[in-house]
Amino acid sequence: MRLKDISIRFDYYLFFAMVLLIAIGCLMIYSAMYGSPAKTPFYARQGFYALLGMAVIIVVMGINYQLFNQYGKWIYLFSLLLLVLTLLFGKSAHGARSWLPIGNLTFQTAEFAKLGLIIILAQHLTNYPEAVKRISGLIVPFLLTLVPVALIVLQPDPGSALVFLVIFLAMLYLAGARVIYLVSFISMGILALGIPLLLALDSQNKTFFSRIFSNLWSTLGFIIVVIAVIGLVCYILSRLKFRVGVNHFLFTSLVVSGGIMLSYPLGLFLKEYQKMRLVCFIKPSIDPLGAGYHIIQSQISIGSGGFLGKGLLTGTQGKLGFLPVQHTDFIFSLFSEEMGFLGAGLLILLFSILLLRAIRIASLARNRFGSLLAGGIVVMFLFQIIVNLGMTMGIMPITGLPLPFVSYGGSALIIYMAGAGILLNIYSRRLTYW
Repeated sequence: MRLKDISIRFDYYLFFAMVLLIAIGCLMIYSAMYGSPAKTPFYARQGFYALLGMAVIIVVMGINYQLFNQYGKWIYLFSLLLLVLTLLFGKSAHGARSWLPIGNLTFQTAEFAKLGLIIILAQHLTNYPEAVKRISGLIVPFLLTLVPVALIVLQPDPGSALVFLVIFLAMLYLAGARVIYLVSFISMGILALGIPLLLALDSQNKTFFSRIFSNLWSTLGFIIVVIAVIGLVCYILSRLKFRVGVNHFLFTSLVVSGGIMLSYPLGLFLKEYQKMRLVCFIKPSIDPLGAGYHIIQSQISIGSGGFLGKGLLTGTQGKLGFLPVQHTDFIFSLFSEEMGFLGAGLLILLFSILLLRAIRIASLARNRFGSLLAGGIVVMFLFQIIVNLGMTMGIMPITGLPLPFVSYGGSALIIYMAGAGILLNIYSRRLTYW
């Protein structure tokens, strides 16, 4: 495509919203690290990563996005290879082996794998459009998602793994999968995560609930009882002339028993600090100087900013060291303290513009692959924005997910900009057949 054609079909709203978010991110990283003795200031590094991201956007926009459909399998396999190499040779930080050293730099391979999953799912769901309407047709997409999720959980990085699962469910919905199947997946996930959370909350009391899930055999016994109760309920409903058959019994039993069974290894796998994060999300006062400290200090930072904020470089929570990891996970807390409610509202407005334009691009895509590809990228952005903002305000558990385009991190920023480049590519080709 000629440069003139690209300029005519360029989505300036999405692009400039992205640029402003990156600029705000660099400014707040400068504020967060103001006075730091680091040899290379973090804001300068972020600016360098942004320039690399711009180069990536130019490259991505210069090719036909249909090539992602053609080479989707290889992109996906390459992302899996990077995840395996990370497990073998990766660098550990904050309790997770998530970074692959490349010279003097490190690359968070899970970020690239997110795009790899979106591309392979868009390819598969485009090639087999009717398959998702059957439960058997969900097996391949599920396995495609399960492999990177398993590799990321082994790092361990459960926050990033959760993003993959949300992308999987959202893209199935966009592809036309039956809602009942998606609700079943979500129900299994709630059971799998909810039971370890309840056990952590109940760890001091040791009630009957704790004894049920104390070992594998008692868990299996509980599953048998639950299946029997489901069978009894289905039988009663059928006698009352409701349309409930054997298939409903089997499907419900599979979902419930599957969720309970998944909770057992998940409970063993989750580390104590991860369980405490979930517990302190519900009640931060349980451990105000430990796992609940981040949430409490973040809420104080946001609340102390008032309407207009304390001003750039003058946030007391950040400058006095009370607010942790303020240049990454809690950068929104720092921004709200220094720029106030008004600044936070403007930041959310920029995110809204970016997301609404991205949704429009997905709806205008010329073909199914482009629509699914754009939809997956939208979900990747949207979910991480919601989780990060919710985390800083204490309405969602701490997951370690950065705020797209704003938080410090070269790997994430470059991948987010690559995603934006793909969206711009799809938009520029919305009126063509190639």
